[in-house]
Amino acid sequence: MQNPSQSITAPDKLPDTFTAPIDNHQVFEIQGPDTDRFLQGQVTCDIQQLTPGTSLPGAACNPKGRAYALFRLLRVSEDCVMMQLPAAIAEEVSNQLSKYLAFFKAEMSPAGDWSLTGLVGTDAAMAHVSAEALPSACNQVVETANGYLVATLPLADGTPRFELWEKGPISDGGARHMPGSAWRLTEIQSGLTTLSPETVGAYIPLNLNLHAIDGVSFTKGCYTGQEVIARMHHLGQLKKSLFRLEATFVDSTPVIGDPLVDADGGKLGSITDCIATEAGECHMLAVLSHKALEATVTLADQPAARVRIKPLGYRVPEQQGPSDEP
Repeated sequence: MQNPSQSITAPDKLPDTFTAPIDNHQVFEIQGPDTDRFLQGQVTCDIQQLTPGTSLPGAACNPKGRAYALFRLLRVSEDCVMMQLPAAIAEEVSNQLSKYLAFFKAEMSPAGDWSLTGLVGTDAAMAHVSAEALPSACNQVVETANGYLVATLPLADGTPRFELWEKGPISDGGARHMPGSAWRLTEIQSGLTTLSPETVGAYIPLNLNLHAIDGVSFTKGCYTGQEVIARMHHLGQLKKSLFRLEATFVDSTPVIGDPLVDADGGKLGSITDCIATEAGECHMLAVLSHKALEATVTLADQPAARVRIKPLGYRVPEQQGPSDEP
């Protein structure tokens, strides 16, 4: 199954502030008295830190520490948590988690009456909450009239981004409305990758920079895959992580899984997410060897394309080296 971002294009120019549907994700509800106990044993983030007013990114992994889901969690009540998942793998993830849920007093089901909207810029967000109530830090949550406003990762230039989780139809609040591809472009520009059928089980969360955005706890205790992840972290063995790239002069839009190489043809890594603009510029996320910081990065099958490493919306400790300005 092809990732939707591989067959669409994003607008060439994005306005400073806008809204867009998050149409490649959907919301699930996990509810019951054992919700927290179940999640704490299955996900990389610390559920004890998922308090009202806080949202957490995280991953669910197989016993080898490989992520089969990346998500965002939001607490609705003491025994109810919502999970945002990529639509392309949501059913598979739900089925996998349900195997463990059978041993707990909790259930997981689609929250079909909830909609997701991406907001870029404070003006778009202030159509839903007052300036005083606006979340001031990443992962903060405030209630709106019909749901929740979540501060997510900013763009590399500091432009704030938010997610609006609401019951009922999508609301733009009067801000300029853009297609879903515009939001997907800002996800890449901030450094948030989406797992697709092609990348499920391919990487440990540290390769995807989850530890750099509060998506992995190294103190919470055991969960599925924890041993592998903790060992790599504590032994300093992380040799690859997620990079943001831009490419011009491409003959065709790269796709997920396409390899990137150095000047000698040595493989550096592979693309995890990619979207092209209407002008033909390609925006990508790729898990690369840290050797890429000192290498000339090239698309393996398009050596004439110019590929540049670009800043993320957060700092990755293992990535030390020069990069372009946003």
